[in-house]
Amino acid sequence: SALKWFGWTDRGKVRARNEDSFLALQFDGREMQHLGRLGEAATATADFAFAVSDGMGGANAGEFASRIAVEKITTLLPRSFKQSAAGIAAGFEDVLSELFSETHRALAFVGSSYEETAGMEATLSLCWFTPAWMYFGHIGDSRIYYLPAAASEIKQLSHDDTHVGWLFRQGKLNEREARTHPRRNMLQKA
Repeated sequence: SALKWFGWTDRGKVRARNEDSFLALQFDGREMQHLGRLGEAATATADFAFAVSDGMGGANAGEFASRIAVEKITTLLPRSFKQSAAGIAAGFEDVLSELFSETHRALAFVGSSYEETAGMEATLSLCWFTPAWMYFGHIGDSRIYYLPAAASEIKQLSHDDTHVGWLFRQGKLNEREARTHPRRNMLQKA
C-alpha cells in the first residue's frame, strides 16, 4: 500500500517567529532518509516516521526545543529498528516511551545549562508507520489526525494535554465552549 503525506507548520497570530519543527523520515535496517514536506511512497519495505513539535520558551529557546525533539527521533527510531532487525526485541510501546523520556532528558539538560534556554519545553506528536501498523505518541496540543483514503471525514486521534481539553473530555464543556475558552492553550503536559 502507499502512504501520502503533507506537512505544514504556521507561526500563528501571536508569535513573531515559527517555533515549530516538522520531520519526515524513511528508514530500514541499512539507511535513513529525510523526506520532504510532501510525498508518496510504498510502505512494504521501509518504516516511516512523521513528527511535529511546537517549542516554547523565551528568546530562541522554543526553536531549540522543537529541534531537539525531532532530532531525538532521527537517532532513536532508526537505532531501535536496527536492534530489532538484529534480534534484540523491543516493543513499539517501549521504543516510543524511551524516545519521549530521552527527549525530556535532553530538553531538561539543555534548559538547565544556559540562561537563554531556561524553562524551554516542547510538544511532540509522532506517527510511526510500519508495513502493517501505525503507532503514535503524543504530548501537548499538537494534534494527530487521521484521514482514510476512502473516507471524507477526518478523525482526531490525539487528545490535547490542556485543562480545557480535559474539561471537554469530562463533558464539563461543549465543543464551542472548549474552542473559545480563554485558557484553551494552557498546557498541562509538554
